[in-house]
Amino acid sequence: MTHLAPSLGVALALLVIAAGTADVLTRRIPNWLVAAGAIAGFALQCGLSGWAGAKASALGFALGLAIFMPLFLLRGMGGGDVKLMASVGAIAGPANTFVIFILTAMIGGVSALGLLLWKGGLGRALRNCAIILREVAQLRAPYERNAELSLDHAASPRLPYAVPIAVACLVFLLL
Repeated sequence: MTHLAPSLGVALALLVIAAGTADVLTRRIPNWLVAAGAIAGFALQCGLSGWAGAKASALGFALGLAIFMPLFLLRGMGGGDVKLMASVGAIAGPANTFVIFILTAMIGGVSALGLLLWKGGLGRALRNCAIILREVAQLRAPYERNAELSLDHAASPRLPYAVPIAVACLVFLLL
């Protein structure tokens, strides 16, 4: 974890609060918002650290994109969440993006468990996890065998994942 300049912290907080709010209210994260976050991150990083900042922003963006892309390809996460994490990376840099990812995974896991307990789908979710692991181990897309495993399926519980990303970023900033 590396120190984040105050201007980068403000940009990060504004981005994730806006994205989390949009995701809760509309179930979408606007492309203009994540693009503005990525551009702001790159500009601020460059302004603060020159070429080193440009490199940190580009690597953070790439790491944020790479972390969530497999989940998107398996239809377990929306594209807005992937783009949001990439924008977070552009602002935070690669080392901080990894820490934020770990926090997001923990907060998202607890949130998903709470959602499943509230909606009564824990047993089905555990069975689906077994199917997913089996299908991925055989290099097959799980949603091709079971449509319920795609976010597009109407019965799939949906968690606005920008919220765990936002909470993780805000916790990171408080640390």
